[in-house]
Amino acid sequence: MRSKSPKNNGQAPLSRIPWAPAKPTPSAESVPSARQRHIRHSGQEAEARAQTFLQHHGLAPIARNYRCKCGELDLLMADGDTAVVVEVRKRRSSSHGHPLETIDPFKRQRISLCAQLWWIRQGQRQFKHLRFDVVSILNETEPQWIQNAWLLTLCKP
Repeated sequence: MRSKSPKNNGQAPLSRIPWAPAKPTPSAESVPSARQRHIRHSGQEAEARAQTFLQHHGLAPIARNYRCKCGELDLLMADGDTAVVVEVRKRRSSSHGHPLETIDPFKRQRISLCAQLWWIRQGQRQFKHLRFDVVSILNETEPQWIQNAWLLTLCKP
């Protein structure tokens, strides 16, 4: 006589080994540590502060934390007929360098690629120009806004 297996409504079969987990448990990497949560919260605060700062200077928000397959854009803002991609960098102190020093060529390339994907999907229908700005925040001082921080680097096929 066959034993009846419990119904699992289309889910993965239940484990027959008592000590083996029936469902995969989240890995330690997927659960953020307290430090990672602090960094993420600090980054979100910096982005909110930068967005408010830019709005006071006449820019209008389009999106925040725009994600695509190649990365993330911190802020997308509108300045008339120009879409502005804003990278926000924050440091508590300058002991390890200024926040602007953290944007290396690789980081600029990733942001540029992500911006190109956004431009193809949405931006070119609404805007005539695309600009890259950086807002750096050192400790709790006034944000430093660098307009036209770099030019778009096109990827070669």
